[in-house]
Amino acid sequence: MLRRYQSLLSKLYLVLDAVTVVVALVIAWVIRFKAPFLPHYPGYTFGIYMSILPEALAVFLLSESILGMYGTTRTSRMSSIALAQGKSVIAMLLVIMSILYFTKQVHYSLLVLLLFIVGTWIFGMAGRVIVRLVMRIARKNGFNRKYILLVGMTKATHRFLHHVSMHQDMGYHVLGYLTSQRADELQPPQDVACLGSIAQLDDVLREHIIDHLLFTLPSDDSQLILSLMEVAESHGVHAMLVPNFLDILPSRPKFDEFAGLPIVDTRYIPLDDALNTMIKRLFDIVFSILVLTIGSPLLLILALLVRLSSSGPILYKQQRLGRNRRTFTMYKFRTMYPSQDEDHPSWTVPQDPRCTTIGQFLRSTSLDELPQFFNVLRGDMSVIGPRPEQPYYVEQFREDVPRYMIKHRVRPGITGWAQVNGLRGDTSISDRIEYDLRYIENWSLTWDLRIVGLTIWKGFRHKNAY
Repeated sequence: MLRRYQSLLSKLYLVLDAVTVVVALVIAWVIRFKAPFLPHYPGYTFGIYMSILPEALAVFLLSESILGMYGTTRTSRMSSIALAQGKSVIAMLLVIMSILYFTKQVHYSLLVLLLFIVGTWIFGMAGRVIVRLVMRIARKNGFNRKYILLVGMTKATHRFLHHVSMHQDMGYHVLGYLTSQRADELQPPQDVACLGSIAQLDDVLREHIIDHLLFTLPSDDSQLILSLMEVAESHGVHAMLVPNFLDILPSRPKFDEFAGLPIVDTRYIPLDDALNTMIKRLFDIVFSILVLTIGSPLLLILALLVRLSSSGPILYKQQRLGRNRRTFTMYKFRTMYPSQDEDHPSWTVPQDPRCTTIGQFLRSTSLDELPQFFNVLRGDMSVIGPRPEQPYYVEQFREDVPRYMIKHRVRPGITGWAQVNGLRGDTSISDRIEYDLRYIENWSLTWDLRIVGLTIWKGFRHKNAY
């Protein structure tokens, strides 16, 4: 049914964006010139302010189109959509400012421009979120589906089927699969029907409406895959390849070129890009300055309590392994009595006798971690990232936990995706590293903000914090 109307959905997004631009500019003008809490002065008429609408609309809609926002976005992350909307808004702003400059409209209110730009982004994202929620509800009820035919049954096929079952709201439905009749072919799940052999691909495509043809055959069948893709193209069916070496690929692999040949970067992460690194570093600096400034009275009180709890330094310094496997000195409020035991790696236990009274409180509330914001300012750490470990433990974990060392591609963090999901203290290192790698391979600024929010929402106390 609704699956035939992707073009209608694209037109809906186009209309929503157009309405967003108009409404945002009108609201910006109303707030600036009609709101009782702002001073009023004689200026341009409403018509003059609205005169930029044709150019603003044209640039915004063209930018959205170039960025693919009027195509299929059901699998796109909201962070990617937010970034694309932001780029469109910035392009619109630059064009409007150029027009105002060349037409010498120097009295055009900057506040109106600011409200217009912010409003366009907020209203545009709100519209996208509402449409996405409605469509996901519809897809869960069987509408707007995309039908998939699988070719082959391998480990990659089983993994793909698992992901489809976990994301039913995206509206993908597997009609069945074609057997390759290989000796090493796996058995399909019970709910996946066999529609024939790969030799019958042409007949199956004639009998069924297929949106996507997914090849999960071993790579040594490249000639066979090529011939089958030609059959798919003759029916106008979108063919896709799922590599059978998924275990060594990150969740978002990057394709590059080397000596004229296409290659796959098996360890590409978003923070390899200089722009992403700069954005994350800027966020770390601003956030840390805010925390240390606003929290300075608390820091002074905690420092005094640590000093009064027992003799010894206020701060405890420990060597940890950070980005690119470089060691650094990590700061914490001292929570134990001065002892040589602190110089030897060992896990703490509940009601640890080595902890002072204030130390137990600091550990249970994670307030002993506050001095690490100085580590963030120094560049040793990030606000969000995998927790750093002592070199002693790293040498143990790297032998026992697959892909453990990948976490050192980024700066370690004060909090992270594993921590907000309850994996801290005496918990599984393997589970923790899976969460850390998922964060590293899919990093976005919106994910960092989400982790900050979850850290505050869930509080700093945890049953494994001792």
